[in-house]
Amino acid sequence: MSMEPAADEMVVEDDDHGPKAKRMPLLPEAGAAGAPLTAVIAVICFLAALALTGFFSVSKAARDWTADLRGSITIQVKGSDVGEIAANTATVMEFLQGTEGILSAEALSREEAGKLLEPWLGKGNLPASLPVPGIIAVEVAPSMRGELDGLARSLAAVAPNATIDDHGAWNASLAASARVLQIFAFGVFMLIMGAVCTVIIFAARAGLAANREVVDVLHLVGATDTFIAKEVQRRFFILGLRGSIIGVLAAGLAVVGAVLLLGGSIANSYFLPSFSTDSGLFLWLLIVPLLTCLVAAWSARTTVLKTLEKRF
Repeated sequence: MSMEPAADEMVVEDDDHGPKAKRMPLLPEAGAAGAPLTAVIAVICFLAALALTGFFSVSKAARDWTADLRGSITIQVKGSDVGEIAANTATVMEFLQGTEGILSAEALSREEAGKLLEPWLGKGNLPASLPVPGIIAVEVAPSMRGELDGLARSLAAVAPNATIDDHGAWNASLAASARVLQIFAFGVFMLIMGAVCTVIIFAARAGLAANREVVDVLHLVGATDTFIAKEVQRRFFILGLRGSIIGVLAAGLAVVGAVLLLGGSIANSYFLPSFSTDSGLFLWLLIVPLLTCLVAAWSARTTVLKTLEKRF
């Protein structure tokens, strides 16, 4: 029974001892699967993973923050001076304690309310005589959300200078901003995947040009275009897998480092949702290696078939 080498491999023979065990690919590895191209794909996948992280992080932050705002309202109590504001705030707190559907109510002190103005006025620049409106943070039951108009009328009867903010404007603005950021992040991700396709196309063409003589010999011995395309496709699939794994791992470390270093510092300063991640995000990042491998294999195969079709 004769033993023949695989269709996509050749045996390196030794004149003294017969065929060696080592098998070599038909197309040389140089150029097509070099370290520089792997590094380029790794960098591209690093950026793709960051774009995907931004997409899902913005979605999660907006969803969490709007959920918190839907369960709360803010009551602002005005007055002509500090004493009147304090008296009106006490009246409103007494009213809320006897109102059904109010889960909790907490009046912010003047110092706490002043801290909310620090990003604009600076620390310690609040005049003692400035009548800063009283702020009451209220948690309401879900059934109360549809009855806020009635609550506002009842509140106006006991405290005409008090107004209710249901955060509707904030919710709408945040949702719109989140959609814009998500569209932008997804667009960047798709552009990066397009860059992967472009890089593979140029690399495949360069590989065929560098191995033109080998390809010609393969055609002379009966190799089909599909056979050669499969060989190149397999190589670029492996190359894409290698580079994408490196890029995604680097992006994961960068994201974890950013969360640990930055945390909620920006959010605490400018009232934005805190940047956070969960385990589900890292599962979504597996899309990058999978998609990169598929794009690399498809781009290489398509490029090789079209190039060979023009030549032969």
